[in-house]
This record gives sequence, C-alpha cells and structure tokens, in this order.
Amino acid sequence: MNWDVLKLLYIHEIKMLVRARRTVVMAIVIPAIIMPIMLFSARFSNEQRQRALEATTYNYAVTGQLADRVRELITSAKAEIDKDERESNDQLRKFKFIESPTSDPAASLERRDIYFYIATYTGEEADALPVTKADDESDDSPAVAALQPPKRLPGVPIIKVVYRGNNDASNSSSRRMVSLLRSGVRNDSERLLIERGFEGNPKGMFAVVETSIATAGQKTGANVGRFLTVILVMLMLTGGSIAAMDIIAGEKERGTIETLLTTAAARHEIVTAKQLAICSVALIITLIQGLNFFIYVKLQLVQLPKDFALQISTTSAITLLMLFIPLAATIAALLLTLSAYAKTYKEAQMYFFPVYLTSLVPALASVLPALRLRSAIVLVPLANVSVAVREIMMNRPDRPMIAVTFLVMTLCAALLMRASARMLSREEVIIASHGEPESFLGGPVLFQKRVLRWFAVMWAIVFAVAANIPQLATFRRQLLFNEFAIFGGGTVLMLWVYRLRLKEALALRSVKWPVWIAILIAAPTGNLMGVAVFKLLNYVIPIPEQAVEQMAALMPQDLPSWQLYLFLGLIPGVVEELAFRGVLLHGLRRKIRPVLLPLVVGLIFGLFHFSLFRIGPTAFLGVLLTAIAMLTGSVFPGMLLHILNNSFAAWTAQNGWSVTSLEPGHDVAATIIFALAMWIIYRNRTPYPLN
Repeated sequence: MNWDVLKLLYIHEIKMLVRARRTVVMAIVIPAIIMPIMLFSARFSNEQRQRALEATTYNYAVTGQLADRVRELITSAKAEIDKDERESNDQLRKFKFIESPTSDPAASLERRDIYFYIATYTGEEADALPVTKADDESDDSPAVAALQPPKRLPGVPIIKVVYRGNNDASNSSSRRMVSLLRSGVRNDSERLLIERGFEGNPKGMFAVVETSIATAGQKTGANVGRFLTVILVMLMLTGGSIAAMDIIAGEKERGTIETLLTTAAARHEIVTAKQLAICSVALIITLIQGLNFFIYVKLQLVQLPKDFALQISTTSAITLLMLFIPLAATIAALLLTLSAYAKTYKEAQMYFFPVYLTSLVPALASVLPALRLRSAIVLVPLANVSVAVREIMMNRPDRPMIAVTFLVMTLCAALLMRASARMLSREEVIIASHGEPESFLGGPVLFQKRVLRWFAVMWAIVFAVAANIPQLATFRRQLLFNEFAIFGGGTVLMLWVYRLRLKEALALRSVKWPVWIAILIAAPTGNLMGVAVFKLLNYVIPIPEQAVEQMAALMPQDLPSWQLYLFLGLIPGVVEELAFRGVLLHGLRRKIRPVLLPLVVGLIFGLFHFSLFRIGPTAFLGVLLTAIAMLTGSVFPGMLLHILNNSFAAWTAQNGWSVTSLEPGHDVAATIIFALAMWIIYRNRTPYPLN
C-alpha cells in the first residue's frame, strides 16, 4: 500500500464529494434540517392532539337493565378520582363526558353522534350472548369486540364499552371510560366487603412494593443499548449511501471513473480511498445527528423519561468507538460494493432498499433478551456488534468476546473491500457504456442475470406489506397474498417477461417410480431433522421463550382440518416449489457451482421467513428440497415432500404431539432413515440439466 498515493486519492475523493452540491445537500444538510423539523412537528402535533382530546366533552349512551347501576359506578368513580391528586390519574381527572340518551346507540355511533356507548347485560343475558370470532377480522374490529365477552363466571353481569377503533377520539374516550368503570367496580367491591363485615379496608391488607437493584444509569443503558446499534446503522446507511452512489455509480455516468483507473494508483488503493471517504461521510453524519440529539434534549424537543441517566465510563466509550469503527468500515464496504456493481446512479438506488432492510434485521439482535455475546451470534456480522453494544451499555462487557466481535467485523470489511476491488477490475462493470451483453440478447440469458433482483424485490415487498398493511395481518389473507400475489405472481411475470419455456424453467419432468417411495419415507424424517436443527441452534444461539411462543402462535387454532392442510400444506408446497425450486433454481444453475447451489437456494428460501429463529430450520429444509430437485431433475418430488412436511407439522400441532421433546436417539434414527431415502433417490437419479 502506497500511503502517499492513498492520502492523495482520499483528499481527491473528499474534494469531489464536497464539490458535488447534490451529495452535500442530500447527505448532510437535509438530514440535519429535517430531523429537528420532524421532531418539532411530531411534538407540536402530539400536544395539539392532547389539547383537543382534553377539551372535548364526549357524548355517550348507556343501555340495558343495569344502566342506572352503571351511572352510579361512573359518578362514584369520578368523584373518587377527582379527590386523588396522584399524577397517574391526570387523564381521568380531565376526562369530560355527558350522557346523550338515544333509542339506537349503534346507529348513533355509526353517525358519530356519540363517541361510544355502554351496553349492560344481566347475568342471564350475558350467558345467552353468542361467542364468535370472524376468521377474517382482526381482534380489535368492532364486530368482534361487540360479540366477544371477557372471561367470567356464569351468571356474572357484563358491562361492555362499544367504540370505533378507527376514530382517535372514540378510541381515547372509550379507554378512559373503561379505566373509570374498572375503578368504580373495584371501589364498589371494596365497599361491599366492608359492609359485609370484612375487618379493615381491603386496600390496606397488603402493601406491594417493588424495588430494583439496578441503578438509573444501568436501566437507561439497557434501554439505550437495545436500539443504539440499529439507529447508528440506519444513519450510516442512509448518509453513506448518498456518497457511495455518487462515488462510483455517479462517476460511471459522468465518465470520470475511467480516467482515475488509468493512473498509476492500484485498484486496492482506489477502493480503500473511496471507502475511507464513505466512512468519513457516514461518521460525520452520525456525529451531526448525535449533536442534534444533544441539542434537542437541551431544548426539550425530545421528551425523556424521568429516570433517564445515561452514564458511560471512559473505558466503555473507547470500547464502543473501537466497535463502531469496523462497523462503519463494513457498512462503507457494503455500500461501495453495491455502487460498484450498479451501472447507474438510479440502479444503485434500486439496490439500496433491499440492502437497507436486510442490514436492519441483524442490527435488531439486541432486542432479543436471551441472546448473549458468548454464543454463535459473535460470528454474525452486525448482530454481534448489536449484542456487544447492549452488554457494554449495561456495564457487563465480555471483553474476550468483544475482541472476537472486532476481529469478525474487521474481516468482514476486508472481504467486502476485496470484492469491491475485484469488481472494479471488470471492464464491463466499470464502463457503463459497455453495458451487459445479456441486455441485447434478452430472454433466458438476461433472466439468469436478473433473477436475484427479482427475488430481492419480492423479499422487500413481503417484508414491507407484512409490517405496514393491517388488512393482511390475518393468517389466511397474508398467506394467500404471499403465495399467489408474490410467489405465484412473480413466477408468472418472470416466465412472461423473459419468454421462458414452461417445462424447463419450472422443471416439470417425470421421475422414476422408486423416487416417490423415497419421498414418502423422507417426509416425516425430514421434518424431525428440521426440528433437530432447531434444537441444535437453540444450544448455539439461545432462543427466547417469547420467540418460541410466537412461532407456536403462527399455527392457527380456529381453522377446520381441511383448511389447515390446504393453507399450510398444499398451497405453500405447490406455489413455493414452483418459485424457488422452479424459476430460482433455473436462473442460478449456471451462475453458481453445483455444490453451492443447494446452499444458496436454501438460504434464500429461509430468508423469506424473516424470523431470526425460523431462518435456520427453513433454510435447512430448502437445502434438502433443492438437493432432491437437482438429483431428480424435477420439481414434483420436492413439491410432494414440501406438502407432506408441512402437513405433518400441522398434524402434530393439531394433536398435541410435541416433536421437540424427542430424545437425541430419535433424531439419529430419523437422520439414518432420511439418508436411506436419499440413497434411493440417488440410485434412481435423473440429474438436473445445469448447462
């Protein structure tokens, strides 16, 4: 490395970035201006909302035989609350409401004449209420709320508050009324106990006191540490991306990259200088936003908790800095590789979004409480920094593992820099005018070049839709959207756009009859092997109980058996195999070595299941399915195995049989039987055409 040349190149890159007004404005000026505007606007709008809600007098109605009793409860509870000067009761003290009698409260609520109404039911009426839950409605829908009574003993009356969940005033006022009614019911119960001869006031029977042995600084460090890394990654990615896109992809459009490459500077020196420039921009933006946050706190634009006390020792600050330097280098190298691969500035912008989303997933590892740095997570880039930062902020740093984290991130940055240097040695990548020969040929040749882009876009759509469209939050709607709109629709579009032959692209070929016997043997044992992989991962990367409960909750409990096997077995087994072992395998067969092809396709298949702890077992299943498709040359055996695997999992869950409780001997036996099935498939193989 010629350090004088590197210094010269670095200064040149910084000057070029500073001269590019678009880059400076987009990367530094706009983020610095927009953030305080957003915070001030959010605070202003929230304050205006609170004032409007507090100034509103809410009309409501009470119906049913117990209406008078409810009015008494509300009156007594409000009087009790008004006497209580505790700060926690401020909202209820300011709560203003007036009853508006109406003959049809449901219609009045629909016309917005009232904000909510209280329906009362005697014990007999409550017992006769139908208990239903619409399959296609979320739990907070009005229709479900109107029919779903709380857990209670037979004969106990019900007081039900009905409101519009999509109206802010109705939602807020109903919550306050529920709190008021609960306070009234509690006070009434205590009064009845005293009247019936209960000795003493029930409120004074027990004094419950909670005490935390953690200091305010430790609690603040734990809260900040969970999200510090993901915030830094977001800032570095968004700020560094502007510079990275301009520093190579922009130079390709301007035609200045060729001039730079004709100098005596080596490719690795050019790459290092550009990476240092991107790192500098990313760190400057991060420091500016950190300074902004400090100013916001001083100006009280950001509302902090009462016990907020961030305490960082000098040693911890230095350790954090030592971790953030390779983190910034890794992000800069990643953005540089992306910019080097893209032909134009616009193309680099298109690639940035999936890279941005993918990078945030490991950065959120610190949110999972069971993850510790002294596990396999220390070898996962970004995730290891996230967990290490949390432990440092909680004043329990594991210094040997932090050192390993530093080495892993440094190695990751070095490998990405090497990839960028290699990419810049390819003339067709450097010179935009050369273009891709495949672009002129089109059809199947261009498809092989673009297949990963298609699946990256599909992944981004699935991720964005699942997080932002509540109408698709139900099990059936989300599954049908993912399977038919994303996987099925994407497969059809790729077949049509690139004029692919249906039989070849989807591997619609017949197989020898012993293969079907082997698939029937492999289905249950393959499922047990997937469970064994899940248990093995749990030893390496501990899985929180909450994550296990969430995974168990994915299995719908209220579907008929035939729908369960249709939605969990048949539809995913057919549609996903056509997408992953069909068009994806067909598009990658010439780009990746046969030995690595099952691993790549399986990993992509696993990434589409998002949850950190589902990726491993699902990717393992994807590897097995891809290997079977390559041995048989057909998508049909994998399709049957996929259907049977999912159906077997649904059957075990439906019948309360926990395969996770099996002994290691069972896992070994399942592996041996599965290996026998694979041997039968191998002996009757019809290899996938890779040419």
